[in-house]
Amino acid sequence: MGEWQSIGGSWDMHKDLVYSMSTERGEKLLAGSPNWGNYTLQSDIRYEGAAADMGILVRSNDETEGTDAYNGYFVGVRSLDGTLVIGRANYGAWVEARPVPIPGGVFPSVWYRLRVTAYGCHIAASAQNLSTLQTSWVAFEERLCVRHGRIGLRSLNANGMWRNVSVTNANWSDYQALAQHATSVEQPVVFSGPPWWTPWHLGMLFAGILGLALLTQLVYFRMQQWRAYAITQERERLAHEIHDTMAQSFAGVGYQIQGIRRSVIRDGLQDSRVIADQLSVAYQLVRKCHEEASRTIAMFSASSPLIQENLLGELEKTARKIGGNQIRIVTLLTGSPTPLALRLADALLHIGQEAIANAVSHSDPTALTITLAYEGNKVSLTVEDNGQGFDYRPENAGFGILGMQKRAHDVAGNLQIESTPEHGTVVRVTARLQEEKPQKRSLRMVKKRLTEVIPGVDSR
Repeated sequence: MGEWQSIGGSWDMHKDLVYSMSTERGEKLLAGSPNWGNYTLQSDIRYEGAAADMGILVRSNDETEGTDAYNGYFVGVRSLDGTLVIGRANYGAWVEARPVPIPGGVFPSVWYRLRVTAYGCHIAASAQNLSTLQTSWVAFEERLCVRHGRIGLRSLNANGMWRNVSVTNANWSDYQALAQHATSVEQPVVFSGPPWWTPWHLGMLFAGILGLALLTQLVYFRMQQWRAYAITQERERLAHEIHDTMAQSFAGVGYQIQGIRRSVIRDGLQDSRVIADQLSVAYQLVRKCHEEASRTIAMFSASSPLIQENLLGELEKTARKIGGNQIRIVTLLTGSPTPLALRLADALLHIGQEAIANAVSHSDPTALTITLAYEGNKVSLTVEDNGQGFDYRPENAGFGILGMQKRAHDVAGNLQIESTPEHGTVVRVTARLQEEKPQKRSLRMVKKRLTEVIPGVDSR
């Protein structure tokens, strides 16, 4: 045993027999030199048990534990189909010649004599039943063959016995002595693996189909959520548009009616012509309110390109229309005017109009200052009144202020509101002149969502 190396299994030698005493798959017992090339290996083999796949190794190299975990050739008997088998193993890749039936089959407790001659890339073998002396032969040829390697014994799923193991030099005539009895010289055949519809594969297929169905369902629900979100956003936008249009016009109407009421209370019965003029202004505002509401519903508040170059003029018209002659309107333009992007101009116009309407409706001012300032790559719009003011708290912001905040956010702007009771109100919105590119805006929106979902993520 000192001349043999066992790889896997349990081996023993007693008198003239070598025993494999386990049913491990692919156990090997090796001897000889990895430099051996052309030789004849012979051994008698016998197995005990229900089945066997056992024999001898020729030109074996780089052996490790496991079935076919070596590079070399195997010749043996297989009880499953009662055949003589010859083939090559290469670490899990197994190719073999067509198996040759052994007359009378392969049975336990029967001795079979194996003889193998390897010469160059030609290998021939025989298996003889020592009880009946019936013999089978096989010849094997491989173009890219293993030319050198050790000898060995190998068993698979059986307790086996080997005796009379011998190895001698071989030449071409030794090969011919065996090959001449074979029906033909066989070529290696790659045997296909088990069919794909094994239970494991069927389970994986079912899991894949189930996962795909769940993923499809998830995508469907996500699309429904995105659609509902888009509808909600559009409804919110329309609500802000209608609110901005209606609120500004009705603020003007209310202011004119309030002026008439104050005049009647303060001066008693005054000239009917003055009252008629004030009612005419109120009527014109109501008519204008109707026109603007119709245009908003029909055109979804599409802004005219003229506001890009005359934003301050449009805001002054709005202020004079709502406040009439009872409020002093002052407009200021600072910096170098630059034509505004339509989207930015539309947002500034609606924010300014809402600020003017709020000032006239709630602050009762006597003066209103509208400032449009260009500084570097930024533009700012400021609406300042000297009215009553209010205690501003962001958490208590009304619908109008929320609408202004949303418009400022849509153009990446910053809305500031400063107000204290009896000291008036200042509304200022600042934005970049160059509109954000869609890619940058999308990235900013993603970062904002991340900050909402994952605290601590920087949204800049």
